[in-house]
Amino acid sequence: MNPAIEPDEALQNDEAVRVQPRPRASRWLWRPWFAKLWWAAMVAYWAGKVGSFYSPALDQFYTSALAGFLNIAFFPPLALMVLGLGFARAWFAWSDWEFVEPTHEQMFPKRSVGGMRDPYADPLDPRSGALHRRHFHRHH
Repeated sequence: MNPAIEPDEALQNDEAVRVQPRPRASRWLWRPWFAKLWWAAMVAYWAGKVGSFYSPALDQFYTSALAGFLNIAFFPPLALMVLGLGFARAWFAWSDWEFVEPTHEQMFPKRSVGGMRDPYADPLDPRSGALHRRHFHRHH
């Protein structure tokens, strides 16, 4: 701790950093005009899909290629993913979480002779002691 800063002062500085409220998903998933438009269009589209079971005219539209593309555009999980990107960015900026790349050793752990992680459990590795001797003498 810096001796020039009093402990109470340091605590106040930490609290000032955390004063920012936690981001709410509704701010990105519902509040923007384009989100409201997308959700409303999605409800209308899927209500029409239900109506296509009873109306031949609607059935003709919902079996077309355009309806196939609209199925994708109005797929609810897609809307959640696209609209949720802003929320995810805000949440990561708010939190103190950061991405740390794994080290080479974490990505490529050393393995023993037989390919097992634990050399002492690998019968092909001499470091496994009696297990190695038993395996080695049985097969040679």
